[in-house]
Amino acid sequence: MIKERNVVIKKPLGKFRVALVYPSRYSEGMANLGLHIIYDLLNSIEDIYCERFFLGYTRSLETGSEVKDFNLIVFSWQFELDALNILKFLKECGIPIDRKERKEFILVGGPCTVNPVPLERFIDAFYIGEAEVSILKFIEIFRELESPKEEVEALSEVGGIYLPEIENRVRRVYLKDLDSFYPVTQIMSEASVYNEAFLMEISRGCSRGCRFCMGGYIFRPRRERSPEKLKEILEMGVKFNKPKRIVLLGASVTDYSNIHELSSMISESKVEVSVPSMRVDALTKDFIGALADTGQRSLTIAPESCKILRLAMNKPIRDEHIYRAARYTAEAGLKNIKMYFIVGMPGEKEEHMLEIAGMVKKIKADTGLKIKMSVNPLVPKPHSAMEWAPFVDRKSYSEKLRLLKKELKGKAEVKSESYRLSSLQTIIAMGDHSIGDVLERVYMGQNLNSWKRAFKELGMSFDSYLGERSTDEPLPWDKIDTLVKKDFLIKEYTRYHNLLGEVSGA
Repeated sequence: MIKERNVVIKKPLGKFRVALVYPSRYSEGMANLGLHIIYDLLNSIEDIYCERFFLGYTRSLETGSEVKDFNLIVFSWQFELDALNILKFLKECGIPIDRKERKEFILVGGPCTVNPVPLERFIDAFYIGEAEVSILKFIEIFRELESPKEEVEALSEVGGIYLPEIENRVRRVYLKDLDSFYPVTQIMSEASVYNEAFLMEISRGCSRGCRFCMGGYIFRPRRERSPEKLKEILEMGVKFNKPKRIVLLGASVTDYSNIHELSSMISESKVEVSVPSMRVDALTKDFIGALADTGQRSLTIAPESCKILRLAMNKPIRDEHIYRAARYTAEAGLKNIKMYFIVGMPGEKEEHMLEIAGMVKKIKADTGLKIKMSVNPLVPKPHSAMEWAPFVDRKSYSEKLRLLKKELKGKAEVKSESYRLSSLQTIIAMGDHSIGDVLERVYMGQNLNSWKRAFKELGMSFDSYLGERSTDEPLPWDKIDTLVKKDFLIKEYTRYHNLLGEVSGA
């Protein structure tokens, strides 16, 4: 039995009912701010009742209702592999997966919708952008339609709505004023990844422009909440939710323009505060000290690679920034540091792995911190400057991992993402309509071995989706306008290769 606080309870009779589905584990879904935003926003309307579902939960947590009892089903698609979980959830609920064979209407939102093509045959509508902007408008028009599935064109009037039935071009929508809305009352759950934490979003979007990062492009422009609003949110959040801790969210919390005021707020909160990851070149001693004072026990940073590759990635942080952050961490009394790295960038060499290992060894020698490294292959993403890049081959990935583990034995704990799972993420992220056919066959097989069998049965090449693409060829997701021009991304991809050549002396 899951114990929760602040759950919205309404009488369903006479309400427009929305099933909000997070197609993965409950613990992960309850740590997702987007879910709390939609839940709070929809339930703020008296005659709308939004209830939650998760993978493995075929009845709503609020009233125990079946999905079929709802007027609209909304999925949050946060990670590529959750595409299969969406199909699995529908199967568990007895709902046909093909949109043309069912009466239920399904809307999907979340960052993965910037390439909706692999799921088009299954989904009625995709919401491209930030929910606060027009999801209420979508529901308003939806409710007026006698038969929404037959009158989908009317829904194209809503900003950010892509409809596979008519394949309309769509522009991403975003909230211009972050001070305008925030869910200060959130469901508190011990079963969440963050364990009864209040999620506090500092900013949205990123101005850094790292060439591998889809989020850095699709959440532009960077916006911040004012210090006054953050103070109000923090005070109300603690008062209404009585959380065990506060989690600060934002693409780069340490880039916040009023970082000193934020540090003061953290120190005064008297509640443990944590930050999932921080930009090292903007970290201050005061900020790390403030986090340590509230009970944070480790620091998480993302150096990504060695100096040469960081420069080409457009993440020009210096090694000294990383050493300084580690030094501040140790001086603040924290014992642990976690570091994220990417392997498989175009032009990457063995010498780059040795530079990474050398940097980590120095941190260990200078600070004595317990070091955990998360090493993952580059997953090329749509609407990023790396959307043309190849996925690293298995042999190269294995050799580089082996080298890092050998060099850092006894110095750092090195964990890595499964090559297999990362390759599947790439295939879905970069997929076209044919991947929808693959997904259907895989979902019927229900195991990872089903993938290659599905490709073989369909006469398709698994590896063809992992190779480098030409910047001249049309891409499946070109019909989605994220407000970043394709020509700009091509220039960034070219710039990556040019910079790598310059700094390598090629």
